[in-house]
Formats: sequence, structure tokens, C-alpha cells
Amino acid sequence: MKRFTFYVLMAFTIVLMCACSNDTLSNEASDEASNKESKGNAVSNVSAKIPDDLFVSTKKNETITEDEMKASIKKYMDYSHVIDKEMETIVYEYEDATESDRETLNKLIDEGKKNDTNFNDFISNNSIPDDYKEPSKTIYEFVSSIRATLTQFDEEIVGAVENGSLTEITDFASEHFSKANGRQQLKIEKFLDEKKIKTTYFDE
Repeated sequence: MKRFTFYVLMAFTIVLMCACSNDTLSNEASDEASNKESKGNAVSNVSAKIPDDLFVSTKKNETITEDEMKASIKKYMDYSHVIDKEMETIVYEYEDATESDRETLNKLIDEGKKNDTNFNDFISNNSIPDDYKEPSKTIYEFVSSIRATLTQFDEEIVGAVENGSLTEITDFASEHFSKANGRQQLKIEKFLDEKKIKTTYFDE
């Protein structure tokens, strides 16, 4: 369960940092402006970068073989893992990150979202082997739900934090973590083992 726990902690760490950042902006606007200018001119100690190998497929209404399905799942999950590791680099060094680093974090989130969309289009718009249909959907929902937590926090969570509405935060978490939780992770890992699909996604 360690990999899933990391995702949850990373998601809510970013949420809380952004909520605190917004609070600081409202209370200390002039000081924050000075800090941003200083950060923008600082030399970054964060080594995060945008990785290559985004999952992409132009196929539509085609029959996908099992070998291609295995390769597609591996590429989708491996890229997601690389994206998350790069995001982790910035999150763990967030206080020392420059404005450029934070822009990179947003780009990483966007790349992850593209990866999710491309994979979902691939499994939805083609004929894939029957025994891959439900597991592929579960994999997509698991990965994309974690991604949604990161990409939607600004409107749905930060706003809730500012308004002091714990109910809204709970509802948001329940929506996404019903698809991304320890039980779903076990199902995915069992499927990957059965199909002998080697991915770095659940690596430490």
C-alpha cells in the first residue's frame, strides 16, 4: 500500500500548500510580491523536468492484440510513474522552489492529464481483448483519479478550505478515492502479475 499512500499524501500536500499560499497572498500581498520577484530571479535547486514518452495512439475502431495491449498498459503506467516522481521532486522541495519550478509542476500535471486522456481514448475507441476490458478501465480510473485530485484542487478544494467547508473537501475526496484506493491497487497488481506486465508504477 505504500505507493498509494504516497499518492494520497502528495495530492493533499499540494492542496494544503496552495491553500496556505492563497491565504498568504490575501494577508500579505506586498510581501508576497517581493518574495515572488526574488524567487523568480533565484537559481533553482530543484532538478525536475518534463519527461518524454507520453502515451499516444492514433488508432480508432481497430482490433488490438494482447501483445499491443500489454505494451500500451506498460507505457501508460510507466509514464505516469515518471511524471509522479518528477512532481515529487518539486513537492518535497516546495519551499525552496522558484516560480519556474512551480510552473514546471503545473506542466507535469498537464502532461499526466494528457497521458490519462490518451489512454482512455485508446481503450474506449478500439476493440481490446475481453479479459483486458475491465482491468484496463480500473487502471485508468485509479491513475486518473489521483491525477484529478491534483488538477481540480484549485476550484474544488482550495475554495473549500478558504470557506471552511470540510463537507466539500470530504465529498471531493470520496469521489476520487472510491476509484483509487488500496483495494483497487491490489486488484491492479494481481492483474499485472497474471498477465506478466512489468511496470514501475508501484515501485517505491
